[in-house]
Amino acid sequence: MVNNMEKIISWIDRLSDYAAYLSGWLLIVIVLLILANVSLMAFFNKSIMITDEYSAYMFAAFVMFGLAYTLKVKGHIRINVLTSRLPNSIRRFFEIFAIAIAMVLTAFMFYYAILMVKQAYIYQMRSDTVAQTLLWIPQLCLPIGFFSLLLQLIAEFFKVIK
Repeated sequence: MVNNMEKIISWIDRLSDYAAYLSGWLLIVIVLLILANVSLMAFFNKSIMITDEYSAYMFAAFVMFGLAYTLKVKGHIRINVLTSRLPNSIRRFFEIFAIAIAMVLTAFMFYYAILMVKQAYIYQMRSDTVAQTLLWIPQLCLPIGFFSLLLQLIAEFFKVIK
């Protein structure tokens, strides 16, 4: 049982790593897109019309894909002024409690993100921009990000209880 739990934790940790790599690549693409647009404006007085829209979509994906990895490396803000002074058993209880609450909230956000994407897909909602982007495509980063965060929360829960 312990060996299987360690395999699951390892798999989830690797998934978070891959999402972080994707997040990093998205940031590079954002920078390149903005640099290309600035260069075109400076030298040719032309613009890539989709720069603002697509860099915003990629920034949202950048944030969402980085959530699980940030949790894995303990990068989220933690306020432990009180819990750091508690005995280990009580501190562990509070950590389990906080992870459980985070799991419930993340599951809630995951569910509603799926509903949002489903509605955008069914109604073929489009952006009010030149690109007329189908909104369900960039919105997919939300349920994917929340799902990976939920998986990482499960892994963190297992790490605390073992």
